[in-house]
Amino acid sequence: MATSGFLWRASAGSARAFCLVFLSVVVLSGAAASSGARRIAVLAVAERDSTADRVVPLRQTDVRPSFPGGREALTAYVDDYFTNGGDTAGRVTPLAVKVRFIVEKDGSVSGARIVNPVTDSIDNAVLRMLAAMPRWTPGRKAGHAVRTGYGTTIYVPCSREHRLVQPQFVGGQDVLMKYVKAKLKNYEASRYKGNRVKVVARFVVQADGSVSDVEIVKHGRALMDEAVLGVLRGMPKWQPGTVDGKPVKVRYTLPVTFGNK
Repeated sequence: MATSGFLWRASAGSARAFCLVFLSVVVLSGAAASSGARRIAVLAVAERDSTADRVVPLRQTDVRPSFPGGREALTAYVDDYFTNGGDTAGRVTPLAVKVRFIVEKDGSVSGARIVNPVTDSIDNAVLRMLAAMPRWTPGRKAGHAVRTGYGTTIYVPCSREHRLVQPQFVGGQDVLMKYVKAKLKNYEASRYKGNRVKVVARFVVQADGSVSDVEIVKHGRALMDEAVLGVLRGMPKWQPGTVDGKPVKVRYTLPVTFGNK
């Protein structure tokens, strides 16, 4: 019995010891959890602070930044700047210059850079134009204004002081018109025989000669617009335009006439 009592007391003591150890672990674990929660909260605040001024990609914004008056107003601003600005006297042919910049929380533009450099004078003229822009409406995310990365293409008239060679359809203008006429036969609009209707299209000949950004700037009938877009989008590569011997993107305008009266 003595042995048995000893064993029982030892077991009871072990149980008490186990309970004490268990309670200690619980208390310590609770303290550690509380401390860990505090650390997580501190880290979360630090993370918010460190990302507060980060640049948000355009596609991640809830509301995109916008130029005052919208895209058409931006185009008008650029045209006016390069028509009346001191940098642009005598400029005649628009070059497509791709730019990237940051629209800040207060709507100002910063960090502007040229994605496809042309010449120093043209690049600098574009950067000056961006620096002179009025404030944008900033982008927003989760209800707050954010710094937003933005990219667009600016069409800059190239001055006569630069040696500009226009892009050209391989074979020349006559071959281009024959190509367009032949391809139009695949469309219903080619069977139109009424009074003449002129459709004016505009597109960009890229530095590698490929054609992009085809649009109608003077509309005809819907079937005519559709036919012109289809033909021009399917064109083979051109000989690209150059400035001072360097291939550049150039915007090109082409009229297409339907009817014979």
